Amino acid sequence: MIRAIFFDFYGVWTPDLFSEYLAEAERHGPEAVTELRAVVEQYFRGQAGPQEVAQAFRYRLGRPDIDSRQFTLREQDIYPAIVEFMRGLHGHFLKVGVLANLGPQEYKMLSSFNQHDQVFEAIAGPLPFKLDAPLLSQDVFAQALQAIGEPPPSCLVVSGSNEYLSFAQGLGMTTLAYEGFPKLQQYLNDLLASEAA
Repeated sequence: MIRAIFFDFYGVWTPDLFSEYLAEAERHGPEAVTELRAVVEQYFRGQAGPQEVAQAFRYRLGRPDIDSRQFTLREQDIYPAIVEFMRGLHGHFLKVGVLANLGPQEYKMLSSFNQHDQVFEAIAGPLPFKLDAPLLSQDVFAQALQAIGEPPPSCLVVSGSNEYLSFAQGLGMTTLAYEGFPKLQQYLNDLLASEAA
């Protein structure tokens, strides 16, 4: 029985510009991809801000239209329907968490948001846990499971990343590929109905 749901952040809560621009970088060759992945990694470790990320993508992709505002998060950028739906999951006695690569601004925004709305039992990732490990590592997932208080078989993870989903499956977690809010809502409604039967 599923007792907790972990959501990835980018792609579920808000558009994933990092992945979009990294995919575009593939056309510019492996050197560009390697360099830009390193900048994104620095961002998620709190070592680079939106300005540095935008500058790197702008230069490497030859895109003068890219600026730091695109990588600056605001609470109103979060899909409101997702938030309302997550709140409703508590009524089904499900714990809700975020398990994702989070930079300082993402973590600060989610923490502030959670103080007012009390949506999450856990906000998890390398930066929140102060771990020098990638998101897809045993250490990060183990701490996330401890924070939410459930074993892997009781957890569902939702992400648009195949790599993320494969890693979670390897740990014995149930996974769902995020393909838009209507499909997510339908899947979870069906799951809750089947478990209540």
